[in-house]
Amino acid sequence: MKIAIDASTLSTQGGPRSYLLGLVDALLRIDSDNQYLLVYNDPVHLGRFPAAQELVLPGKSPLARLRREHLLLPVLCKKEKVDLLHCPKSSAPVLSPCPVVVTLHDLIPLDFPQFETFAARCYWRMHIPLAARRSSRIITISEYARRGIMERFRVSPDRIDVIMQGIDRTMGLPRDPAEGERIRRRYGLQNGYILYVGTIQPRKNLTTLVAAYAALDPQLRAGRPLVFVGRRGWMTQKLDLAIARHGVERETIFTGFVPDEELPHLYDGAAVAAYLSHCEGFGRPPLEAMTCGVPVVVSDTGAIPEVVGDAGLTVNHTSSSEVSAALTRILMDHALAEQLRHRGRERARLFEWDEAARQTIRSYQAAVREQ
Repeated sequence: MKIAIDASTLSTQGGPRSYLLGLVDALLRIDSDNQYLLVYNDPVHLGRFPAAQELVLPGKSPLARLRREHLLLPVLCKKEKVDLLHCPKSSAPVLSPCPVVVTLHDLIPLDFPQFETFAARCYWRMHIPLAARRSSRIITISEYARRGIMERFRVSPDRIDVIMQGIDRTMGLPRDPAEGERIRRRYGLQNGYILYVGTIQPRKNLTTLVAAYAALDPQLRAGRPLVFVGRRGWMTQKLDLAIARHGVERETIFTGFVPDEELPHLYDGAAVAAYLSHCEGFGRPPLEAMTCGVPVVVSDTGAIPEVVGDAGLTVNHTSSSEVSAALTRILMDHALAEQLRHRGRERARLFEWDEAARQTIRSYQAAVREQ
């Protein structure tokens, strides 16, 4: 079977990119029966996966992206005699010459439109329903997301496969301490900070994290900056105002985007990681932190409790006082912190990319069989 994968998310940052990288790497490693065609939107990615056939269909601007997805991609699939197309980021062509499997990570742009830009709201309002209804099969990444898809689009549960993401096992391996210190110094970091990893955008609920941090006992906060790792996204003005209002400008650090190979070293230096999103379809950063042995404080909403289980402290994400109390517990109670480190590592071992790839192949086979 010849399987094409729309790999345009390789040009982005965040969860869908990590999903694509982990899944494709595992598929190419374990699957010798099928042939894979990766379709990028930028020639800079050519050679990333030499075990696959690689082609480029340009299209990054909004209009070019629509033309690429709905015209160029189906034409390419027909030309290359593709048996199945996998669209791994919540959108799919209107018409396709072959069965389509789409990964719907979540319905957040529809359920929480206030956290999206106007252009993003328009795009996803059209593409998520289209993908849900036109695809042969749907892969989603949590039971939480599955329930939302079934309720909103009346999709039969037989068409939806819940396939949890894996985690990069190298994140849990021992690292050179000296190299880690060097990398952290380059970002102006000393060990013991409170960490957030992810795009800086309003759905991540970072104003509550700032308020919780400001409410910590000053002696506990001393020498423990609040570190934001990730690119600045959109609608970040309220976060800047919250930092100024609470008077913690000198205690907050923004690293900007951090390359994949350096990120584990930044986890290593954290005393605790916090992830308080209003909603997530999965939530990779807490899982990454747990893999690296960092205690986590996480939201009680969306799929995050499903991912973290009892390996972290789950809090009311709208209550800065509850978040602050959880941070204090971890920073003050060394036995609790050590227990959470152990639980986190054990929990993270359940998330395997090879198993996700095997389940994805079964989803591909079902889509072709049912066509």
